[in-house]
Amino acid sequence: MEHGTALSKHTWPSNVFVLIPAYNSAQLLADYLPDLLETVLAAHVCVVDDGSADETTVVCREHEVCCLVNTTNMGKGAALKRGFEFLRNRGAEWILTMDADGQHSIQDIPGFIATMKLYPDAGLIIGARRMHWSSMPVARIISNRLTSLILSLFTGCRIYDSQSGYRLYSRRLLDSVSLEYSRFEMESEIILKACRSGFDIRFVSVQTLYFHTHSHISHIIDTVRWIKAVLNIRRKLKRASSMERVGGGGLEGGAVHGIDGAQVDRCPTSGFDGKRERTRF
Repeated sequence: MEHGTALSKHTWPSNVFVLIPAYNSAQLLADYLPDLLETVLAAHVCVVDDGSADETTVVCREHEVCCLVNTTNMGKGAALKRGFEFLRNRGAEWILTMDADGQHSIQDIPGFIATMKLYPDAGLIIGARRMHWSSMPVARIISNRLTSLILSLFTGCRIYDSQSGYRLYSRRLLDSVSLEYSRFEMESEIILKACRSGFDIRFVSVQTLYFHTHSHISHIIDTVRWIKAVLNIRRKLKRASSMERVGGGGLEGGAVHGIDGAQVDRCPTSGFDGKRERTRF
């Protein structure tokens, strides 16, 4: 898949940083970081060790990568929030989040950078995977489709991949929203709040990689917790909108854009192939 000009440490944008939340991922990081550092400067990579019991910090030190350490496991959302604050204090204008398990292909990074340059006003760029039964566990596909459907209904826009952790966040978005949740629900919370705050969300097609590594997500328990969290977030946002209307303010909604960059309104939407399609739920 061609995403534009190849990146290297010599051409890496100075205002883009990579953030990797990690939990007991020392061996995976040891395999992953050398390849990543062929593209990204070590000074632009930050790992948040979320209470690991392995040698995650040792691996980061060996590769001269910054590692923030949580003494106890606080959750992916908490790890990301700590990394967001740290990197913004270092001057980051964009933060690319990648999982520590190596399932986010380094080859897809140019697609994010190209989209960022093409749409500098975007608040969030999400890497959307194609859901293939042959390359992803059935439980994950069902869970992702369910959560993406719910977010699509709540935002009025097509959300292609709500569970993808492969994302490029703008500083403007991170500075504008307050994040409440500390676990994986936070990644959906920020989609809802980005739309609520008027930020555009764009999607870029990424590879679907699955290496059968252990997942820290319990699909049934965490999906139920996710539903409760999203309902709570939506209720709070609706209450805030009602108060704004009473006070004379309006609710400004953001726009979601499909894989081809076309704006996705409530209907119709643009699919992965770039064709216009009407959203059906």
